[in-house]
Amino acid sequence: MTSNNTTQFPNVFYFFKGRVALYAILRAIGIKHGDEIILPGFTCVVVPNAIVYLGAKPIYVDIDPNTYNIDVSKLEEKLMQYSALSTQPKAVIVQHSYGIPADMDKIVELTKKYNLYLLEDSCHAMGSKYKSNEVGTFGDAAFFSSQWSKPITTGLGGWAIVNNPELRKKMEVLYPEFMEPSFKENILLRIQYMVYSRFFKPSIFWFAQGMYRTLSRLGIALGSSSIEELECKMPGGYEKRMSVWQRNLLKKKLVEMHKYIEHRKWVTSLYEKTLKEKGIETVNLPEYYEPVFLRYPILAKDKRKLLKEAKKKRIEIGDWFLSPIHPNLDGWEKVGYQKGSCPVAEEICQHVINLPTHLKIGEKEVREIVEFVSGYVS
Repeated sequence: MTSNNTTQFPNVFYFFKGRVALYAILRAIGIKHGDEIILPGFTCVVVPNAIVYLGAKPIYVDIDPNTYNIDVSKLEEKLMQYSALSTQPKAVIVQHSYGIPADMDKIVELTKKYNLYLLEDSCHAMGSKYKSNEVGTFGDAAFFSSQWSKPITTGLGGWAIVNNPELRKKMEVLYPEFMEPSFKENILLRIQYMVYSRFFKPSIFWFAQGMYRTLSRLGIALGSSSIEELECKMPGGYEKRMSVWQRNLLKKKLVEMHKYIEHRKWVTSLYEKTLKEKGIETVNLPEYYEPVFLRYPILAKDKRKLLKEAKKKRIEIGDWFLSPIHPNLDGWEKVGYQKGSCPVAEEICQHVINLPTHLKIGEKEVREIVEFVSGYVS
């Protein structure tokens, strides 16, 4: 055990971003040049980046339009194709999109059958449960994010939970190689966190987003994704741990996690009630799914027009995902994605928007948002 970990949570490793946690997990597995990793073709570019940085190859599988998660029938089909060729990938990454758990029974069965590592992208899904078990507990390892838009935030940040004992030993050896953030990064992030905590509210969502991106480009703020990352290149100083103050803040917030979960469930119930009143289709899941929605997805007839009008009227609406390799609208081949390979995901990206559920969303905001989107939703 390293001094940077904790005896209270011996299988938890803290990183500067969730994507770095994934990268560390892949390194601990021993992923190398030419290895193949399966993941959904409905993800953020930083996820396949972590694979590409190690010289490995992302292999994309289409999604189920009802859950926005990897389609298990297509996953099984893909694995059968590998079996026929007497080859196989090294791991499967499943994303719990928007907080909706993936179909873990079948996925666990398939990864065991083909002797693959199972990694859970739980960045959207803190507190979500599948058959009474929390996401992040099914696979060999899982990674989470505490970036600005995530269930709880430390500004930037992420962590890995390593359930596989052998993999955990390898992570303990690897973890000290990751550096601490610089003094400048710590100061910038503390200031950004203070400003966000005190001043952010839904009515300034679009202004804040634009200002944050501008300041990030100018190097005045620490951005969630650098220009290099959006171009699928590994930025300098990528291999970092969380700072001490971020870890302490995270642990404090995790103790209060029930508060965040209860609020998001309450907001979700309001959305579903008011959306149904407007005749708008809501997410329909089996009873054994217990999602804690990071953001609530619905489909719009004209996504581009809706987002443009939302910005004009200062109504907080999310655009996840703009493409199968969000937020990149082109250059997908840089991370091995070929246009047309996941047609369901590509079609969904043309229409899906998402509604906020964070602590500053109340009944007034829910009704305002639903009233606004009702004119654009099919």
